[in-house]
Amino acid sequence: MTTVTVNETTNTVVVTTPGPAGPSGAAATMVRGQCSKMTDGTIDITTEGAYISTGLTATLDTDTAYGMVLGTDDTFGLRNTSGGTKLFRIYGSIDATDGNNSTLGVKLAKNGVAIDNSECRAFTGSNAQEAKLVTSWMVELDDGDEISLMITRHTTTQGCHQADEQVWW
Repeated sequence: MTTVTVNETTNTVVVTTPGPAGPSGAAATMVRGQCSKMTDGTIDITTEGAYISTGLTATLDTDTAYGMVLGTDDTFGLRNTSGGTKLFRIYGSIDATDGNNSTLGVKLAKNGVAIDNSECRAFTGSNAQEAKLVTSWMVELDDGDEISLMITRHTTTQGCHQADEQVWW
């Protein structure tokens, strides 16, 4: 609601329009969560260029989670359980290796659908050198929506070995 105050003595007009509630405002609700897998895993990529779920199970950091739980449709993701629609800044990363000079790619996915603009690609090296793939994007999640990380190989169809993986928001 906008308030207009007119002071005839000083000949001034003050217009006050309250802004949106900030972090301490009545309408603000902090929502956060992060999950990770810090042990090795294998991801079977059978079709070059086709983004798939990692198929891995993450561990939810319960010490920091509020309004988010581990995903149910993709167990390497997070589900918004805040009761409302929220805009999140999402960060996802994976350290992975494959054959010499393979190109790997990652994308974030909302409810299992890849977000194309979030793609990141990196090369692996010889002797099992890992590629560090990192992506970040802003995504609006309704209550019950999930966000996760998808992966593909753009150059061959061998098995991919995951070393570390994290998703934060």
